[in-house]
Amino acid sequence: MSLSLQEYQNLLYGKLTACKGQFDAYLSENGYKLDFNTELNYVYQIVMSGLNVEYSFPYTPVESVISSFLKAAKIGLSLCPTEQLCFLKTEYSESSGQYVTQLGLGYKGILKLAYRSGKVKQINANVFYEKDNFQYNGVNSKVTHTTTVLSKAMRGQLAGGYCQTELIDGSFKTTVMPPEEILAIEEQGKAMGNEAWLSVHVDQMREKTLIKRHWKTLCPCIYRDSVMNDPMLFDDQDCQHSSNQQAYEEQFESAYSREAY
Repeated sequence: MSLSLQEYQNLLYGKLTACKGQFDAYLSENGYKLDFNTELNYVYQIVMSGLNVEYSFPYTPVESVISSFLKAAKIGLSLCPTEQLCFLKTEYSESSGQYVTQLGLGYKGILKLAYRSGKVKQINANVFYEKDNFQYNGVNSKVTHTTTVLSKAMRGQLAGGYCQTELIDGSFKTTVMPPEEILAIEEQGKAMGNEAWLSVHVDQMREKTLIKRHWKTLCPCIYRDSVMNDPMLFDDQDCQHSSNQQAYEEQFESAYSREAY
């Protein structure tokens, strides 16, 4: 950051204040309710918390901070840290050759957006184990998943996970993940110091990861808005999306289809 601390604070605050008109226009256009000053304060505090942290928010173009702030307003989600609906993150941009600030979605934000669409009846995420009865019936069908015991110790090793949505019209959208990818994300979370991955709530953490992955499949089915379908919103610090997702689903369909039993 080439500016002095005071200069940067003035620049950031001035840029945020100047976008109030666009912020309010997005809320008015979509009927969302967010308080501009409250959200401005969240963003300001989040950005300034990155001082002296390499590649953090103050060291990204301020325009990318403003863009992320307005994107949150356009989809109607608060950046309140305690609500955990969405958050700011930094990513390296190949096109610009520098780190930029981006908006990410938390699993709570995904659920809020999904149910707010009016097209979703129910979302269910779960993991399954080697001794469970699991059958994957394709991306547009409901899975079959039953178990005769509740003890994880008696169900074998983790064999995968799925997240499925039942839409209001009775159709289904299903996303599956192989165990190797779930465990890789789990290791990433542990490396980042997220103690929840080391607790008895590890399966709940896995389910959150599945919800985040499922959004990539679900969002285009319930939203046509270009902002909702921004690829940046499909990524998360705890969830790395693979370009081979379709191949994984084809592998699941082969291994866990009706014909496999």
